[in-house]
Amino acid sequence: MNEPGLSVPLSEDNTMDDRAFIVFSVGPVQSFISAARTLRDLWTGSFLLAWLTRKAMEPIYSKHGAAAFIEPDMSRDPMSPQNLRKELRSPCLPNRFLAEVPANEAEALAQACRDAFDNAWQTIADNVRQALQTEIAKLKGDGAVEWESSVERLWNAQVDSFFDVRVSVVPRGAIPGDAVRSLLGERGESGGTWAHASAEDRLWTDQAELAARVHATHKVIRKVTRYSPTPDAQGMYPGKCSLLGTYEYLGPAELTKAAAFWQVLSGKNGVSIGGVRIRPGERLCAVSFVKRFAWPAYFVNELAVDPRKMRLEDLATVAAAEWLSHEPELSPQTVRDQHGVWSGEWLHWERPEQDEEEGACPPDVWKQIKKKRDNQGKAPAYYAVLMMDGDRMGKHLRAKPGREHPRTISKALMTFALNHAPKIVEDNHGVLVYCGGDDVLALLPTTKVISCARELNKAFREVWAREVLKGQPGDTATLSAGIAVVHYKEDLRFALETARQAEKHAKNNGRDLVAITVCRRSGEHTVALCPWPFLDILQGWISAFTPSQESPAGASDRWARHLYRDLPVLKGLPVDAMKAEIRRQVDRAEESTRKRLSPEAPKKAGAKIVEQLELFGSLWDQRSRSLPKAGATPGASAGRNGQLLENFLTLCQTASFLARRRDE
Repeated sequence: MNEPGLSVPLSEDNTMDDRAFIVFSVGPVQSFISAARTLRDLWTGSFLLAWLTRKAMEPIYSKHGAAAFIEPDMSRDPMSPQNLRKELRSPCLPNRFLAEVPANEAEALAQACRDAFDNAWQTIADNVRQALQTEIAKLKGDGAVEWESSVERLWNAQVDSFFDVRVSVVPRGAIPGDAVRSLLGERGESGGTWAHASAEDRLWTDQAELAARVHATHKVIRKVTRYSPTPDAQGMYPGKCSLLGTYEYLGPAELTKAAAFWQVLSGKNGVSIGGVRIRPGERLCAVSFVKRFAWPAYFVNELAVDPRKMRLEDLATVAAAEWLSHEPELSPQTVRDQHGVWSGEWLHWERPEQDEEEGACPPDVWKQIKKKRDNQGKAPAYYAVLMMDGDRMGKHLRAKPGREHPRTISKALMTFALNHAPKIVEDNHGVLVYCGGDDVLALLPTTKVISCARELNKAFREVWAREVLKGQPGDTATLSAGIAVVHYKEDLRFALETARQAEKHAKNNGRDLVAITVCRRSGEHTVALCPWPFLDILQGWISAFTPSQESPAGASDRWARHLYRDLPVLKGLPVDAMKAEIRRQVDRAEESTRKRLSPEAPKKAGAKIVEQLELFGSLWDQRSRSLPKAGATPGASAGRNGQLLENFLTLCQTASFLARRRDE
């Protein structure tokens, strides 16, 4: 499972410091978390990584307490079993930690951290394996013998080889201060806190950075996977896992037998542990089995929590969460309490018994769904994935020398993760999958994703100003965000990757930006960049386009579609002519649209949209590096204006799509 640890030997001629850094990390993160078809799989993957990392911290925590950890802040220990029993929350520990311990204990503690991770993972896997074997033994059908054989051959090999745990030990006295500075290079700080810092604080910060770089170098060395699966008696191997394609699924290798076996496992009377099941079409390896059944097979007993607390909605329900909350409210949990079952698929059926595999919708629930459709229109079929990540956090951590500054940042990030992010996401009818402080993953209804992103960004900046800058002028940390809007029937793995690419798009274009990708079922995908301050305008457009009692259809976006259609011509026009055409198209829209776009002055709606375009351009110049700046050469300026207009109109159409929740 693990690579050998990396340690820097203590220098014989420099033993004045008796402390050492331990840097721990585990991977792969993205492939483990995103190998998910359901929200439960996604959330459980994040929870498992946080739980296992917390277990790896235990040898240091139990001996030296929370103060030994520099990153993350452990003063509130959110993932301890004791705290989780009181309040089950979304995972909020990263898959990495930095601690400072006595040098003479460092090697033993590093090994203990590694062993604690391995033991915790093995314990969970063993519990899942035992629960599965008990359930499968109850089933009658061809393939049971092959299942047992494949478990014996493949289970341990897959579980033991999956995670890549890296631990680095760097004694502070290992390398003289001059050598440390030589390795890191000159910082170039001629003033500020660095110029007035003590030699001890400067050296500590340099040594901590060196430890981080040593660990990063360690991670560059590629893991050699020690996975050697054994074939069955006929020399055959099963096919690949439908979630984690790097491993073979368990069960019969021969295709006909495999199909029959997995059909039994995923059938109505198939494997069910605590109500968690295998979905039709799935064929799982050992690692995917552990992800799927870790909660009912292990955590429910380990944490003594009510299994009902661990119900996570299907994607169709996530998409319709706000729609369901409107009066008269239709609560999925209430339906479960009354009927023992709920499915978001029901919201999109034409009749209550449309899908035999999904099960019929109870008659009283079907009446409520029909009533809500009559009052509110169709249930939304699209949801949004929101990913946020801090910009240049390493630079912020090293901005001031000494032990306290990185600890201050760690505490601020934990404050955001525990006290702000969960409530903000919940208030916007979303599900928080993970918040590690400067990174967030959440799923939300399309109508709430922009407001949620705005509130998270605002809270992050306020926490930073209050706890890191402490009200003094300074460098404010920023976030980049990616939003993917997808249909609930799309593969969740596709949705996650689309959001991840959107986040990268925001970072690659200057950071401190939001990138929004809309993936329509028609096949048309659009991507638009938006500076954070402009989200206020975007939210205003969403409100204007949203149907209401006063305006059942909402504002029309016909003007934006006409302008987008004419983009090839508009891009070649002088900027004044471009703006004149925008005013003309908006001002010729129906009065109800102009009132929604510009309530204070409907007759000047066109001028208002032009002002918003000018504001967008100004904000773009401050944030993005992808376009020429205003005032460049005439040709470059024309290209800039055309690209600005295209991005601006894409945002307009995105707002319309988010507001109307179209099902194409």
